[in-house]
Amino acid sequence: MDLIDRYLAAVRRQLPEGTQDDIVQELRDSLRSEAEELEVQAGRPLDAGGQAALLKKRGHPWLVAARYLSQQYLIGPSLYPYYRKALGMVVFWVVLPIILIGGAVTTISSEASIATWISRIIRAAWNGAIYSVGIVTIVFAILEHEQVRLSVLDKWNPERLPDADAVREVPRSESVFGLVFSLTFLIWWTGIVRAPNLVFFGSEPARIVPGPMWAPLYWPILLSLLASTAIHLVDMIRPWRTTALSLVDIGVNLFNIGIIVFMLRANNYVQVLAPADYVDRAARAEYSINNTIMVSFAGIGLILAWDVFVQIRRLVKARPARAHAL
Repeated sequence: MDLIDRYLAAVRRQLPEGTQDDIVQELRDSLRSEAEELEVQAGRPLDAGGQAALLKKRGHPWLVAARYLSQQYLIGPSLYPYYRKALGMVVFWVVLPIILIGGAVTTISSEASIATWISRIIRAAWNGAIYSVGIVTIVFAILEHEQVRLSVLDKWNPERLPDADAVREVPRSESVFGLVFSLTFLIWWTGIVRAPNLVFFGSEPARIVPGPMWAPLYWPILLSLLASTAIHLVDMIRPWRTTALSLVDIGVNLFNIGIIVFMLRANNYVQVLAPADYVDRAARAEYSINNTIMVSFAGIGLILAWDVFVQIRRLVKARPARAHAL
């Protein structure tokens, strides 16, 4: 048996019953015809090397057989837009918030080491992503195999398109990250979960207590966190920024900058209470922690100021476009 016959046999094994004879005969005629043309050009019969080159040009038997199958895609073009959106909803709306919020709560409430916290969060994120993507893919592969047609997008309403004054589209990954951060900080700020003591002197843990400067900031920070949470929720439900929502976000950021300015004027964010034998070490730890907090808040303030600048710039640049559209 020459290489062409072996090739056709390999293709035949990949074809469904009932279509094998016709498809193989069609391929045989095509290959024999092309082989004869090559033999005429060369002036001699094709050897094994010539047949191998011809068959390699045609492609692997699996790929050739796949062209004759009724289903060419695991998830075809008609279902792919739904599949892509479903993955986004599962990963960013369900899996990621649960993983991050659960990981943050575990991190805050657990006494395990930082390496253990990171390992748990990474493991949960990996498992959640694998399971969610796998389940969604299997469901859509079954829908593709059964030739199910979804008609959700056929019922779209032009009246629900974004307003002409929409400033920008907000990626849902950005909304989820902001929402998780706001909720995590809100859980800690309201005292639902307390952070463990992380400073140790010998075998005795030190207590880290907030300084007196936090008392007048409780309600302003709580109000800011609630407003930020609401903005991120709106961004998730309607992922485009209108002028009104951008102005609200700018106002919240300016309010937060005011809080940070007030905080930077203070220098006693936390106090480290330790046994009497470790007073000096506790003082050094307190100094280091307070400086770290101050630098962190300064960095957050700069980020907020930059975000305000960017949003105002977008609003200003969008005005001529809206005027031109009108």
